[in-house]
Amino acid sequence: MIRSLIGLLMVTITTNGFAQNTGNNPPKATEKQDESQIDYKQIGAPMPPIRFIVYEDTATAKKDSVKKEPVVQKKKKKKQVAAVNEGQKKVITNADVNNGANLLIMLFNPTCSHCEEETILLQRNSTLFKKSKFLMMVNPVMAPYLHDFTTRLHINDYPFFKVGVDSGGYVNNVFLYQALPQINIYNAERKLIRVYSGEVPIDSLKQYIE
Repeated sequence: MIRSLIGLLMVTITTNGFAQNTGNNPPKATEKQDESQIDYKQIGAPMPPIRFIVYEDTATAKKDSVKKEPVVQKKKKKKQVAAVNEGQKKVITNADVNNGANLLIMLFNPTCSHCEEETILLQRNSTLFKKSKFLMMVNPVMAPYLHDFTTRLHINDYPFFKVGVDSGGYVNNVFLYQALPQINIYNAERKLIRVYSGEVPIDSLKQYIE
């Protein structure tokens, strides 16, 4: 009798423990986060959200405006002009580059000679660009060097170039920390199809330019 009671007790304990271990427990939060992570550096990955502030040089306009004011009003006038320029900045997002053609995004450093040579190469082959858009993006810390770069290379003469500053974290998401420039190429569905690091021959690029 005693042995029967002990056996029944052991079966009950084992069954309860098994039921607890195999119950419909909710997934752990850490597991869900791992599944939702995307490596934007991998071929086939979707393009991450972009927020690209197009560079527009307003240094001359600021200087002229301030020069005409009395000394005591210089600071006040300068602040007003800066506020107007801030509101006039053009911002490009994913929707603005969704045109059914390949998109090329070049991460570069305005003080980098290789980046300059690649830009000149693309300028010489600007007729290749019919539908494809080309964004030249710098990290925010390099923004002060854009004036010299865009002036020296006459960027405004090539409307297919859009030069500007990353303000949405795109650089951190895709930069491989290898050579500059880095050119990421996305297809019409905005999936990553190719990444180039360093100077790239035009023969390698033109197969992706539409």
